[in-house]
Formats: sequence, structure tokens, C-alpha cells
Amino acid sequence: MASSTRQSLAAAKEALTPLLAKADLQFASELFDVASAMAVSTQLRNILSDPSAEAKAKSGAVAAVFAKTTSAGVLDFVNVLVGLRWSKGSDLVSATEQLAVHTVAAIAAKNKNLAQVESDLFAFEQAIESDQDLQLAFSDKQATETAKLALVDALLGSQVSAESALLIRQALISSRRRRIALVLGQFGKLVSAYAERLVATVTVAKDLDASQLERLAKVLSASYGQSLKLNIEVDPSILGGVRVQVAGEIIDGSLSSRLNEAKLQLA
Repeated sequence: MASSTRQSLAAAKEALTPLLAKADLQFASELFDVASAMAVSTQLRNILSDPSAEAKAKSGAVAAVFAKTTSAGVLDFVNVLVGLRWSKGSDLVSATEQLAVHTVAAIAAKNKNLAQVESDLFAFEQAIESDQDLQLAFSDKQATETAKLALVDALLGSQVSAESALLIRQALISSRRRRIALVLGQFGKLVSAYAERLVATVTVAKDLDASQLERLAKVLSASYGQSLKLNIEVDPSILGGVRVQVAGEIIDGSLSSRLNEAKLQLA
């Protein structure tokens, strides 16, 4: 992945974070639809990912193609996406799809069934990989997408959550040039990656009481736009304050850190 695409994906995730609190599966589904439309149209994705194109021209293209079928919130977010710099059109498609999966994972986390979604994706992937008839059915170029989706629905029944069903159906739609099991595996990794982001390692000098833990959880959840699982570590050496680590990001408000900074300033 080129550096411009990495930077744009990070910026897009940052823009998406405050939207996740109110995002629903329709929001995610519409993002998937946008990604699918760009995937099948070389002209559209080239226009929307062209770094030399004016923002007004891009927003006009977004409105012309998606305004009738897409909510205002998704349109606004798509305009943010196309305003970023992508190394190639396929990166914009991939990023939009990843962000849709990210949104579904956030919704599943709010509904406290993220682990089940991970399990459902893996189970469906394994079911296909172990059944040659299913592999042939899903790879049959003569069969319509509608027929394949009907097969997915028949296999799923009412056994999985709405979040899992959306991701599995979308894996089929996204598998035009890829094996569905491969797409399911990729989606599963994205969901697992999101699960990792939900864990905050909090280092304190001494144990926190219940009210302190509750206040800290509320502050962190507001900052990250999602609920976080707190892993509390007690380390007297930090003297006081709090050090928080979430997905590689460290917020160091410990007393020992502030003292070290003061020493460096005085040196």
C-alpha cells in the first residue's frame, strides 16, 4: 500500500469515528454499495480518485451517481473519501469497503456480539472451503448474483445476526474477481483488527475504585467514539496519573512522565 493511500485511509478512519455512534447497518450497506459501484466502473473510480480533478467535479459525480439511492450522511462521508489522495482507483474502492466493514464491526461491538460475528465469518468461510459443491456454486459464472445471494440466505437462515448476514452477503457481492472464501477471510481479519482496537490498557499507580473506572471509561469512550474494554495494570513506578494505550497509541499522563519532561526542560 502506497504511503498516500495509508495516510488517506488513516484520515478516513478518523473522519468516520465520530459518525460511528449513530451509524446503523443501512449506513454500512450504502457504503458497500458505493464501493461496489466503483468496483464495476473504471470510469467512475478514475474520476473519483483522480488527484488532479477539482473537488466540485468529484462531488458533482458523487451526487449524480449516488444521490437518489444514498442517504445524506453517507454522501457527505463519500465526499470526504474522494477528497483524499489515493495512489490508484482500486485503493479508493478497497478503502471504502474496509470502512464499511469497520462500521459493521462498530455496530456489532455496540450490540455486544462482535465475537460472534468473528465466529460466523470464520464458520461460513470454513463451510465453503470444505465443500466442493459450494465452491462450484459460488464460482459458477453462469449463475446470477441474485441466485448466489439466495443460496447464501438459504444457508444462513436465521442462525446469524444481522451484522454477520450483511458481511457474508457482501463478501459474495465483492467476490466477482476473488473467491468468496478469500473475501470472508479478509473481512474476518478486519473485524478482528477492530476488536483489538476496543481494548485499552490503562496503567495506574494504584487500584481504581468503581466510580473512577466508570468515569475513565466514559471519557475514553467519548474520545474514541466507541465503547472500550479496559485492562487495568497497577504500576507504582508511574507515581500517579494514568497511562493509556489503545491500538498502539499511547496517552501518557503519568506523574513520572511529567517529571521526566520537567527534568529535560531544566537540563
